[in-house]
Amino acid sequence: MNLELVDIQGLSVVQDSFSELTGFSFSTYDDRGHLLIPPKYEDKLLAFIKSYTAGREEYGDFVRKGIEMAAMRKEISLFKGPADQHHLFIPSQVDGCALVLVGGAFYLSNRDFEEFYMKKGQSYGLTPSQLQSWSQKITVRDYETIQSISTHIKLLLNTVLRCGYERNLNRKRYQWAKTIIDVLSNIQQPITTGEVYSLMVDALLFLLNVDTVSVMVKDGALFKPMISAGRSKGDVESVFLKEEAWMISRSIKGRSPVSCNDNMEILRLGFPDNIASIHLFPIFCKENVFGVLGIFNSLIAREESECISELCNLVGFVLRNTSLQTVYDAHTKDIAALNLAATSLPAVLHTPDALYETIVDTTTRLLKAERGSLMLPDEDRGELSIKAVKGINKWLTRDIKIKIGEGVAGKVFKEGIPLLVENIGGTAYKARPHYKGGSFVCIPLKVGEETIGVLNISDKTTGEVFSEQDLALLSYFAPYASIALRASNYYSLAEQMKELSITDSLTGVFNRRYFHDRFIEEIQRSVRHDLPFSLAMLDIDDFKLFNDTEGHLAGDDVLKGIAHIARESLRVNDVLARFGGEEFTVIMPQTAKDEAYLVAERIRRNIQELLPCIWKTFPRRCITVSAGVATFPDDGKDTNELTRNADRALYMAKVEGKNRTIVWKKSD
Repeated sequence: MNLELVDIQGLSVVQDSFSELTGFSFSTYDDRGHLLIPPKYEDKLLAFIKSYTAGREEYGDFVRKGIEMAAMRKEISLFKGPADQHHLFIPSQVDGCALVLVGGAFYLSNRDFEEFYMKKGQSYGLTPSQLQSWSQKITVRDYETIQSISTHIKLLLNTVLRCGYERNLNRKRYQWAKTIIDVLSNIQQPITTGEVYSLMVDALLFLLNVDTVSVMVKDGALFKPMISAGRSKGDVESVFLKEEAWMISRSIKGRSPVSCNDNMEILRLGFPDNIASIHLFPIFCKENVFGVLGIFNSLIAREESECISELCNLVGFVLRNTSLQTVYDAHTKDIAALNLAATSLPAVLHTPDALYETIVDTTTRLLKAERGSLMLPDEDRGELSIKAVKGINKWLTRDIKIKIGEGVAGKVFKEGIPLLVENIGGTAYKARPHYKGGSFVCIPLKVGEETIGVLNISDKTTGEVFSEQDLALLSYFAPYASIALRASNYYSLAEQMKELSITDSLTGVFNRRYFHDRFIEEIQRSVRHDLPFSLAMLDIDDFKLFNDTEGHLAGDDVLKGIAHIARESLRVNDVLARFGGEEFTVIMPQTAKDEAYLVAERIRRNIQELLPCIWKTFPRRCITVSAGVATFPDDGKDTNELTRNADRALYMAKVEGKNRTIVWKKSD
C-alpha cells in the first residue's frame, strides 16, 4: 500500500470538517486496521466504555473486523459496536491504496439506547440511576439521515483522496523527471559511454533504491555487463546473455520493458538461484540499440517503470549524439533550455492564464518559432478552445472552436499522437493563410493515458522546417506542461475545498469554525496593538414558530435572506458568521461600543424593512432579530467571557420585548 502518496494532512482537515458538519467523531484507518488519523473528539459513552481495558479491547476487535468487512465489500457499511451503538465504515480506494473512514457511535432511537442500558449497561459499569444523565449525552439519528450523510461523505472522501493522491503522484513524477533531466543536462564533453552509463546507474540507485543494476552492451552475438552496482553485483556481472535469449530478443524487438520472476527461466538464462527477478529495459534511439538495462531483485511499480523507460530513452538519445560532437553540443544546450523552461512553470501554477501564456511562450522559444497556441478541451461540448497564443492577435482567436477529432489539433487530441509536418502542401491538411511556412508541430499534452490539451507550433524564425530533434525536445517538455496544467487544476480544486470548509453551506456566510479562528486572531491583534473590537450576536425572533407554521424550506429561505441583508449592511472589515441554527455573529475590528451599537442597529432595521414578507400563516407582520453587543476588553478579555456577555445582552433584548439591540454593561 503506497501511503506515501496519500495526502494525510489534507485528509485530516477533511475528517475534522466531517466531524464539525455531522456532529460525529471520525477516524481514518488503512485497510489493515492501522490508525492513520485519530478522531478530533470521541463520543462520551464510547470514551467511557474504552476507559476500561475490556471495553477498549472489545472496541479494538470490533473496529478491525468492521474495517476488514467494509474493505472487502468496498461499500458503506453500518455495524453495531460496543454498547449497541451504530458505527459507519466508509471505504475509499485509489490506485490500490485503500482507506476506511470510521465514525458514528449513534443510536437509531432513544428506545434502542434504553434497551441496551437496562440489559447490558451494568456489564460496562453503568448504573441504572445514571440512565437519565447518559440519555442526554448520546447521539440519535434516523437511518435515512445517516444514509444521506454517508453517501455524501463517501463521494467527497473519494474526491479528496484521489486529488491528493494524484497531486503527490504527479509531484513525485515531476521530481523523478527533473532529477533525470538535471543529471543528463550536466553531462559535458568530452565524456565516454561508460561515464554516461555510470551516471545512469547512480541515478537509479539514488531515485528508486533498487537492489542491483547492470548495463549490458552488445559485443558480437552476446550482451555483456559493462557496469554493475548493488548488493548482487558479483552475481550478475559475470553472466553474458545471448542475443537470441527470449528476454533480450523481446525487449529489443518490442522496444519495451520485459520482466521475469520465474526461477526456472532465470536459471536457464544463466543467473544463480539467488536472483529472484529480472527487469530488462532497452536502451535505444530510433534504429540504434545501444544495450539493455537490467534491474534485479527489485519490485518496480508501473510509475517507476515508466520513469526508467524514459531514462533509458534519454540515455539512448545522449549516446546517439555523443558520436557527433556538433549534434551533442546542440542537444546539451537544448536540455539546459528545457530545464530552465520547466523551472519557470511552478511559479505560475496558481494563475491559470499566466500558466497558459508561459507554456506557449516557453515552447516557441525552445523551438525558435514565431507562432504557437495552447488548446484545452471542453468535454461537455466536445470541442477545443484556444487558451493562449503567440504571434497572432488573441482577440482574433478567442471564439475559435475545433471539434475533437476534426482538423489537425482535433485529431492529435483524439488520437494522442504527436504530428510533425515538414511541408503541409504534400498532405491532406489545408494550410491556413496566416502561416508563413508549411512546416508545423502539433503535440498532445498527456497525463498517463489521458490527453488534456494540444500544443501547436509553426513558423520557425530561421525559415527552416521543424525536425525530429524539435519534436523530441517538445516531447520532453510536454510532460512538464501537462503536470503543471493538472497541478493547477488541483490547486483550484483545493482552493474550492478550503472555501467550503470555512463557509456555511446554506447561507454562504462564514461558519462557526472560521468564526472561532478569526475571533482568537482578533483578540490577539487587539491585545498586541491595544485596540478595542466588538462582538454582536443576533438571533431571529420567533423562528421556531415560523418553522412550525411555514415549514423548514421557508425557514431556510429566511436564513439565506437574513444572511444576505446582514452581509450587505456590514462594513468591509466586519466578519459575519452563522453561529448555529437561527443565530449569527458579527466581529467588528477596531470598533468601540457606541459604533458597534450603530452597526448592529443598522443590521436589525434593514432586516425588518428589507426582508420580503411572503409567508402565509406566520402571525407576525415582519421578521425581526434581536441583538446583543459586547466590547473587548471592557466586557471580556477572552473568547468565552466576551461571547457569554454578548449572549447575555442578547437574552436581555429578548426579555425586553425582542426586535432591539442591547449593549452589555457591567451593571447589568
